[in-house]
Amino acid sequence: MKIGSLYIKQEYTNPNERDIEKWKWFEDAIGALDGTHIQLTIPLEDQSRYRNRKGENSTNVLGVCDANLRFSYVLPGWEGSTSDSRVLRDALRRPNGLKLPSNKYFLVDAGYTNGPGFLAPYRGTRYHIKSWRENGPRNYKELFNQRHSSARNTIERAFGLLKKRWAILRTASFYSVKTQIRIINACCILHNFLREEMNEDDLLNDVDRELEDSPVLEIENVDDERITTVRVTDEWSNFRDNLAMQMWDEYRL
Repeated sequence: MKIGSLYIKQEYTNPNERDIEKWKWFEDAIGALDGTHIQLTIPLEDQSRYRNRKGENSTNVLGVCDANLRFSYVLPGWEGSTSDSRVLRDALRRPNGLKLPSNKYFLVDAGYTNGPGFLAPYRGTRYHIKSWRENGPRNYKELFNQRHSSARNTIERAFGLLKKRWAILRTASFYSVKTQIRIINACCILHNFLREEMNEDDLLNDVDRELEDSPVLEIENVDDERITTVRVTDEWSNFRDNLAMQMWDEYRL
């Protein structure tokens, strides 16, 4: 844990040559953000708070990664019943929490608000990569979602690789809750160390194949100088529309 600050830093690198095409439309994006659930062993009296929608006891972990699958911020510890948006609000308000310059943004899924600093896809429109195998995009919203999904997929790959490599994250262990949270942090630190030291990773190929074969989930309609809040603004909605229509104009040409 003492070397954590050396390997999990809020610094963002440019995409590698293989992925640069995915990110070219999102020049001011500094990574992707999402939540994932990791099972915990919880004392009986606290289990109702940690029970997620699948009925399992878990912690809702917020993760942020750059285009090269390195975690730049991780926040484990929130109860599994907590929504992703609430965990994000907490991360933004912490004194040493998630930092986001006002001229940059993260790619997020439709479970988050599309607002300054957080670029979400269009709801009620095809999104996941698997949806495009048979028919290409038919309008600017579908094209935007296709390219957004291709780039934002980096956080799903990072989480998949993290859990694939560290078996202790795939099932609940019988340590104290505090120790289990520290284990999650330690695995993220080691993940970043390996991402920096390994040029090739066969496990990542396995993760990519599993993501390709995973079922498509429909986008849900979810209510809902440094950016510290998540809110809807007309300016940000217009920014997304203009970007999507630029993509569409180039695509038709």
